[in-house]
Amino acid sequence: MHKRVTDACARALACCGYTRRRHGILLQPRFGCLDLRLTGTDALVVADPVVGVRHEPVERILVTAAGWGEPVACVRLPLGRRWKFPAGADLSAGVQELTEAVVVQGQPFIDRWAQWPALVRQIETLAPAETRQFLVPAVALADGDTDRALGVVRAEVARLAGRADGYAVAYRNFARRLSRLAEGGS
Repeated sequence: MHKRVTDACARALACCGYTRRRHGILLQPRFGCLDLRLTGTDALVVADPVVGVRHEPVERILVTAAGWGEPVACVRLPLGRRWKFPAGADLSAGVQELTEAVVVQGQPFIDRWAQWPALVRQIETLAPAETRQFLVPAVALADGDTDRALGVVRAEVARLAGRADGYAVAYRNFARRLSRLAEGGS
């Protein structure tokens, strides 16, 4: 049922350049991504979609330095509604509503934050709190501001001094890899 919903959404959003990437993920050619965030069972699938804006240089940095999987959205916008798709039902009305929400709410968001200078200026306030310490230095490094990238990373590593929890360990590993990238390594 998840595949059926993903395929129906991909067909409906093809007019906006979206193609199916994998289960529940649709991508536009350059910047846009849509995570349908599908949950449920074979009897009922629920979509709680989030649009995102990708920038390939940032994505490459975060895949390499943080080990994140693609696609990586620099900024995201939940569409603020859930769509329910019961098994055996006609999906067209729900898919049409979801498509309209993506076009009306999501596409202007994507278009705005696809503009690199605007994203660079606002990333600290736009990035979700749980990923800010990764996104801000990655955007700075992709923008060529090595000092800013390393400064953010050093400050967070210092804040985490003495901690051995999963986030602290993962962040220190990210910091090492990002520093190598900043210095021209891989």
